[in-house]
Amino acid sequence: MQIQTEGVMPQIPDDYEEQKSLADVGLAVDVGTTTVAVSVWSLSTRKCIATVAEQNNQVKYGYDIIRRISYATRPPLTGSAQVVESGPSALHYSIIGQLEKMFTKALALASSKAERGTQLNISRIVITGNTTMLSFVCAVPVDGLAAAPFNPASLFGFTTEWHKVRSGSVSSVCQPLDSPTADMINLYESSVVDESTPVYFPPCIGAFIGADTVCAMLSAGFPAPTSALSQSHTWEAPLKAPLLLADIGTNTEIVLYVPQQEGKPARILCTSAAAGPAFEAANISCGMPSVEGAIDKIEYNGDLVCHVIGEKNARGICGSGLISAGATLLQNKFIDKNGVFQRSVSKLGDGSICIQLTPAVYLSQQDIRNMQLAKSAVKTGLAYMLERSPSVPVFCLAGGFGSHINISDACAIGLIPKALENRCVNLGNAALAGAAALLFSKALRQKVVDLAKHSIQINLAAVPDFQQRYLGSIDF
Repeated sequence: MQIQTEGVMPQIPDDYEEQKSLADVGLAVDVGTTTVAVSVWSLSTRKCIATVAEQNNQVKYGYDIIRRISYATRPPLTGSAQVVESGPSALHYSIIGQLEKMFTKALALASSKAERGTQLNISRIVITGNTTMLSFVCAVPVDGLAAAPFNPASLFGFTTEWHKVRSGSVSSVCQPLDSPTADMINLYESSVVDESTPVYFPPCIGAFIGADTVCAMLSAGFPAPTSALSQSHTWEAPLKAPLLLADIGTNTEIVLYVPQQEGKPARILCTSAAAGPAFEAANISCGMPSVEGAIDKIEYNGDLVCHVIGEKNARGICGSGLISAGATLLQNKFIDKNGVFQRSVSKLGDGSICIQLTPAVYLSQQDIRNMQLAKSAVKTGLAYMLERSPSVPVFCLAGGFGSHINISDACAIGLIPKALENRCVNLGNAALAGAAALLFSKALRQKVVDLAKHSIQINLAAVPDFQQRYLGSIDF
């Protein structure tokens, strides 16, 4: 699987007093809904030594957050002699077990690159992720995330020890867990992380705007809106231009920095748009992750020409390929602005119509509609934020999906407003980069607290004309 692990690092002030040896390393961790990434950083040289990334093992409990929350909040099974692991325990031990194995793998890779005779020591860990994923890591109840008004049990923003994370005892709100299995106990006993190793969880803003977004804000260079922090740290230069940040996915987080103007203080506005799983290709007929065999680009030169990851036979289409397909089909009149098929239409075995991209891969009329619904949610959120910006902002795209889409294609189908086409900056995995920066600076840890505290949340669904905006953005 192609997982984005590179990201733009923010400026890091030199404010850690203790001296670190070449043997001391820190782990930056991004626990995503779909993927997990771990990077090993030298605390003395501030260089990344190794990175490992994998699909999140929790996908077996549900591909998206909603299904996993449902699994975690299910009532206990009764009337059965079968021993079934409880939902909270299953999700917690699944990600903890995966992290233990990834830490071992990452440290082994880093050790192979270290100076001969140097035994690396994990001195600190920073774990970021959305609010739900961090709740699973820490065994925090997710019942409040299952229904409105969506109140998370914890917004994190604290430091604890690794053994407390593993045992699900970081705070009093943690729920009781089943006893770890024999396999988990063996994994703990062979852990490369000392039990007392400090683990920092950056703060979340709300139920749908998590620590990963706050870390991305750090990577994008968002200034803290309070003047005291900027005045006390000369390393943070004032910013006079607006910044717009988006991590496009199943749940798209959007953040706007509005600089100080005409006596009005600087503000940070944030919201989330429920785009659904189309950009993950999860509800697309031939959808698949961006791995070998996935179509990731489509062009037209008299015939539809598909580029396939790994240059192999096409087995499906990934999210970036879906965007490319939408733009190419629209521009060459295979579909109209309503998304309706106009030409080169084939029929499937059940009689439904499709456009055949390759002998094995097609797009159905419903696939086009699912893409339109997803892009409409994102476009509505971006357009709403643009209206609140004093001028056209610099547009920062974060995350794996944003790193692989073609901006022109995204603008062609209306996913990204045309005004932002020439204002885009690709941050890569900004969440992981921001988490890495927090390994090195106490001032940056204070800054993310300040960023989260002073961010103003906007509920798009509560905007009076949201439904009209959303419906008006469905067509291409």
